[in-house]
Amino acid sequence: MSYTQAEKLQIMMLCDIYKALEIKNNLDPDVIEEAVSSDNTWAIGWKYQSLHDGSETPEHVKLFVDTVDMYNILKYTYGYFTDDEKAEISAAVPHFGGIKHLEFPGFDGNNESEYLSVGYMLKLMGSFVGTHLTKNSHMPSVEIYRRMLDVFLPARDGDWTHEAGISKESFIAVLKARIHPSRRDAE
Repeated sequence: MSYTQAEKLQIMMLCDIYKALEIKNNLDPDVIEEAVSSDNTWAIGWKYQSLHDGSETPEHVKLFVDTVDMYNILKYTYGYFTDDEKAEISAAVPHFGGIKHLEFPGFDGNNESEYLSVGYMLKLMGSFVGTHLTKNSHMPSVEIYRRMLDVFLPARDGDWTHEAGISKESFIAVLKARIHPSRRDAE
């Protein structure tokens, strides 16, 4: 859904009135105002299903959500590995530093700002509580996450077990996908 400048102005002014009158009901004027002003209108349908217009979720939003989910599942999975399995993973994955490398690294603030905007929107909506959604990775990250997701999504769909996560082999493969193919042989 997209709005004209006049429609955006009207919605934002209505949100200001809504806040000034301290109207309390199921609509959050902060979420609506941010969604409209930042062109994250997909968020309105996510937050309020009755307002969903049937449009597809934008690809960059899907990538963001899948990436955060991937890091959360990797961290969850790592918690179920034995010390021996963790040692095996450390030996198999170059430069792997354990649990600290399983925190969502964020997106590049200089070159991937549309992703940071998604993170801010999701944070405002109360999604992924406990994950720092607006972290600046200070390096281009989209291509890294795409490589990782190419391995992770099939593992999540076919390899997921509650109270275990994904298999150790899938876990290692996802982490190895971070490394650019041209550098994997050098590692």
